[in-house]
Amino acid sequence: MNMPTANGIPVLGLGTYPLTGLQAVDSVAMAIDMGLRHIDTAQMYGNERDVGRAIANVKRDELFIVTKVDPSNVRSWDFAKSVEKSVYELGGPVDLLLIHWPPADADMDATLDLLAAEKAKGNSKAIGVSNFSAQMMRHAQSRLKGELICNQIEFHPLLDQSKILQQARDVGMALAAYSPLARGAAMEPEIIQAIAKKHGRLPSEIVLRWIIQQGVVAIPMTTKRENLASNLRALTFELPEEDMAAISRIGTRGGRTINPASMAGRWDP
Repeated sequence: MNMPTANGIPVLGLGTYPLTGLQAVDSVAMAIDMGLRHIDTAQMYGNERDVGRAIANVKRDELFIVTKVDPSNVRSWDFAKSVEKSVYELGGPVDLLLIHWPPADADMDATLDLLAAEKAKGNSKAIGVSNFSAQMMRHAQSRLKGELICNQIEFHPLLDQSKILQQARDVGMALAAYSPLARGAAMEPEIIQAIAKKHGRLPSEIVLRWIIQQGVVAIPMTTKRENLASNLRALTFELPEEDMAAISRIGTRGGRTINPASMAGRWDP
């Protein structure tokens, strides 16, 4: 499959949260069988070993594997040790290593330096962050002199992330959208339904196309072959500008589905 990329990241991937065990193995194996090569996991998900099992017989240079360092592992010894474990569980160095959440009780710059050290050691080809605000992202990119290629955040039509998208473009980073369908809620607005009907598409295809067409990576989770097939169809068409604009007008700052108390007040205003 000739997959477009953003900063070298395939624009469509498979999210694996909250899958574990055989369900995770089967989902990843299904995705690979259907031509998807970008697989997203994390230490926090508890499924790196399962993902590793699913990809064990696939040539590593054909895959794009992403994992994230758990907030509990952001200090020096724990950081390095946890990444070594991730690399072992996943059967080799990853393509993209992220800090999963901004460190709440550890030094930000020290944590970023530890991330860069893992790339230097060869445990990851590229590095990035996740759940960083626009200000945090700008600081991190400056600290690491432009090495960061990605900030993975909640991104879908119900949540206005235009400020952070512009900031990402300004500092040379891609955004990756977790929860891109807002756990199904992003397909419900009347405008999404109307645009889907107009183009003869599923609402999920419209939502994913809106994300990808902005240059944002989408990583929806699914365990169903028919859903994955429709996700892949989001790569096969374009939305006219008037439809893109209409969808963009849905979003509000309060449209989050992932909003842990530890991040309260740290999001972009």
